[in-house]
Amino acid sequence: MSESGSAAVPVGRKVLDGVPRVGYDVHLSPFPGSLYACLAYVGDAPDYDDLMGTSGAAFRRLWNREDGGNIDLSYLGDEPFRRAFWALGYDWRKVPAEKEAMFEAVQENIDRGMPAISFGIIGPPEAGVVAGYDRNGQVLYGWSYFQKQREHYYEKSDWFETMDRNAGKGLIVIGAKHPTRPDGREVLVSTLRWAIDLERTAQREGIPDHVAGLAAYDAWVDALEVDADYPADDPQILGTRVMVYGDQLTMLEERHSAARYLRHAMAVAPEGAEHLEAAAAFYDAAANEGAPMWPWGYSMGEDAQQGLADPEARRRFAARARAARDNETQAVAELAQALRVLA
Repeated sequence: MSESGSAAVPVGRKVLDGVPRVGYDVHLSPFPGSLYACLAYVGDAPDYDDLMGTSGAAFRRLWNREDGGNIDLSYLGDEPFRRAFWALGYDWRKVPAEKEAMFEAVQENIDRGMPAISFGIIGPPEAGVVAGYDRNGQVLYGWSYFQKQREHYYEKSDWFETMDRNAGKGLIVIGAKHPTRPDGREVLVSTLRWAIDLERTAQREGIPDHVAGLAAYDAWVDALEVDADYPADDPQILGTRVMVYGDQLTMLEERHSAARYLRHAMAVAPEGAEHLEAAAAFYDAAANEGAPMWPWGYSMGEDAQQGLADPEARRRFAARARAARDNETQAVAELAQALRVLA
């Protein structure tokens, strides 16, 4: 951990060198990925899959036909953040999207050698990392899931004026680490309750226009079979459909994290191992349906758009989504059985 530069560093500048990069090629979920990077920088790297589990990110699903941001963890309010920090044994606080308050928080964190978690500095209102500042806060440096270059930190001079404020917050500041962490079994029981709630609640408070949990599978599958929603000659509509579809598949891939979290948890709850392993196997089976549903490589453009415009292809994808839903439904039943044993 060091300050970039030397004695010639301008007044009002401090940049932490070596904060790990974030990105979809590193960790799929921005908040757990950003939290991992911050804590790894200070030598306290958590397990990413455990972050996915305790936050609930590995168990969530939201769907709205027109929302290219269904995947945004902020739709679940502060609960994923509260749970992740509680499980890790860290204090934390939110900072509103106000320029002075945000810079004061950035300066406080950076000056004590801890990066901050930002929202919407570059790109949509997903989590990223602030690793430094310059010109008394007029310039910020860090990592975003949406920056184009990956070799070095972004440098953003108009950060507040251009930031996406839809997350409802500006920053999360990571505070002090407690002397002890919560009991692992207590964390697991609480996480199982949260996971079941996320899976079985079809309408969540604050987002009445979205379908949630297992019910979101049905809404997604039904929509895939509405041919009129996929006009082959309308790239704007198809672009939205591709974004919505991609979000659903990303959340499906994240079920592998759910499986790994549950297998890790067996160490603190061996009496629930049978049901935890069964749930993990069903989550893996659900996630395995995802790869054949995206046969276009890294393309989010014309290949994917025209692929979704094909009614026969969409019906094949819908069949796999139904299979994933059925596996996940059985996974949740096993979570409930594990909870009965442990609680």
